[in-house]
Parts: sequence; structure tokens; C-alpha cells
Amino acid sequence: MCTLNRSSQTRTKPHHSHTFRNVKELKKAGIWLKASKTSCLSDISFNHIFFVGKLRLPPITFDDSTMNLIAYEMCPDFKNDFTVTSYMDFLDSLIDEAEDVKELRGAGILYNRLGGDEEVAKLIKKMNTDVVRSQTTYSEVKQQIYNHCKNMWIQYPAQAYHTYFRSPWTFLAFLGAIAALLLSAFQTYYTIHQPK
Repeated sequence: MCTLNRSSQTRTKPHHSHTFRNVKELKKAGIWLKASKTSCLSDISFNHIFFVGKLRLPPITFDDSTMNLIAYEMCPDFKNDFTVTSYMDFLDSLIDEAEDVKELRGAGILYNRLGGDEEVAKLIKKMNTDVVRSQTTYSEVKQQIYNHCKNMWIQYPAQAYHTYFRSPWTFLAFLGAIAALLLSAFQTYYTIHQPK
């Protein structure tokens, strides 16, 4: 296993990046997770329609070989673009607790072969304190997520959607209530305006 020396620590310049929220809070902001069609770690995209956004992330298996890839990438013997460590850093920004790992597993993005969700969350947090990463790799996607979450015209409908329409049954109940109100309004109108 390689050790990180000072020269490799200075490969990337620190800069201020836009912060965004963990998976749980992204869902409240109307952002849903979906696995990319490829397993290429640079295949990350974000798009949105109205107040609903979709973040596509490549699936990754979290096991001992992932740790070996990170260690290999940290070796100063060759020039690389820090793909694995940058992706782990991106996942670290999405994961705060075991519930976030569970959401990523449910979306088919993270396959956990190391233990419980809590262990993986702690390991990702611990692992990302000492790795070198490319600060610009996912900067465009981070900017798009930040803009989506910052826009208040998107934020309020997304929160309402997340709060009141989490299941299809609540949506059907809402449609039933709207239909009942419309039928009541028609009945009232025809009662008042009866032909003589």
C-alpha cells in the first residue's frame, strides 16, 4: 500500500465549491436518485423538469477491492485524474448517516459488501479525510444541484410534493378531493342557475 507524500498532496489546488445536501435532504428538494446506465465513474448527470430533478450516478460495489483502487490511485508513481477518489468524495457529500447509504442502495447505486449501512457511512467519512481528489471533476453537476436547491420557486413545490405525495395513495386521495370539489361546484352552479 502506498503512502501519500507531500508532493502528491499539492497536486490539486483547494478552492471553494458549492455545498449541497445529503441524500435525505436532496429528496426533500425534489431530487431523485437513479443509477446510470454505465458503470463509468465519470457518468454523472443532473437534469430537472419543473421542480423535480434527477441525479444519475454510476453504480459502485463497496468492498475491499474499492479500497485497493483508492490506495492505488494515491500512489505518486503515475499521473492520474483521481477518478475513484473524486467519486468517493462526491458520495461523501451525499452521505451523512446510514439512512443515506440505504437510499443509495435502494436506487441501485451503491452495493454494500462490507457490513451494515452505518459502517459504510462511517468508513466513507473517515476515508475521505486523507485522500487527494480532483476539485473540478463534478463541479458542473454540483453547480446544477446547488442552483436547483437554491431556487425558491422550485424549493416550495418540491417540499410540498415530498411531504404530501410520497405514495401513490396520497396522490389518488388528492385527485379524489379535487374531483369532489369540482362536482360540488357544478352542483351548486346548476342549483342556482336552473332553467325556468
